[in-house]
Amino acid sequence: MQCGAGIVFAAMRTPAAARSFLRRIRLSLQRTETTPRDVYLALTELVRRHAGGEVPATPEASLTAHELRVFSQNGEDGVIAELIARCGAPGRYFVEFGAGDGHENNCAALADLLGWSGAFLEADEALFAALEAKYAANDSVRTVMAAVTPQNVEGLLAAAGVPAEPDVLSVDVDGADLWIWRALERHRPRIVVIEYNSALGGGDSLVQPAGQAGQWDNTAYYGASIAALTSLAGEKGYRLAHTELTGTNAFFVREDLAGELAPPVLRGPNHFLAGGGHRPDPLGRAYEQYP
Repeated sequence: MQCGAGIVFAAMRTPAAARSFLRRIRLSLQRTETTPRDVYLALTELVRRHAGGEVPATPEASLTAHELRVFSQNGEDGVIAELIARCGAPGRYFVEFGAGDGHENNCAALADLLGWSGAFLEADEALFAALEAKYAANDSVRTVMAAVTPQNVEGLLAAAGVPAEPDVLSVDVDGADLWIWRALERHRPRIVVIEYNSALGGGDSLVQPAGQAGQWDNTAYYGASIAALTSLAGEKGYRLAHTELTGTNAFFVREDLAGELAPPVLRGPNHFLAGGGHRPDPLGRAYEQYP
């Protein structure tokens, strides 16, 4: 300890030396900082210890204990796996709107690890080029460059050969998510993963007007509240199963498959598991009530 203290004091003899020393400490901490994937593994281990050696898999247990991250942005990979285990996936087929470049999304684990068939849809030209290249040799995965809208969603799915009952549908288009799901009539996914706006709170049923749900401008003005999505889910015969820790994605299960589920915990903005959220809308644009 004395030797270590001597090194510290020596480093602090001048202001410049002190700044250099602190900068080296910060860099060292950054290099050894726990990664997001490690956090989810630690989360699961912590739950296992509290439960006396097992991760709870009973209907009364929160799905938070099953959050894991490999390809997903947050803990969606683990929740999807647990819901599939509970609800089944006879078709082994997925659909994802807003798939990005295929490096980080909700269904890459199904395609890359489990060999599922499916369709990835992405609107951005550069992201789609990488997505298409990644799956060019995989005949089981269709990649479609398209901006999914309420008006074209059914036609896009039909053209991609999507079956009437895909096992998992993931919707992340940064705006019209609710309206797109609402427009689906011929397709009845077993599990729906959909982005919501947790900054809108858990009580008010609010949604971005369909005419304004276009290009996201990186503010908190986008999408729909969890109450609005839960209301739509009820209309379509689905039940809210989970909202993940960062307050970004909600998981819905078709009522005929849901069985017993623990009451989901509603989350506020907790991006990067650090309490973060998007900056407020400087224009103060209004939402509308849904329905």
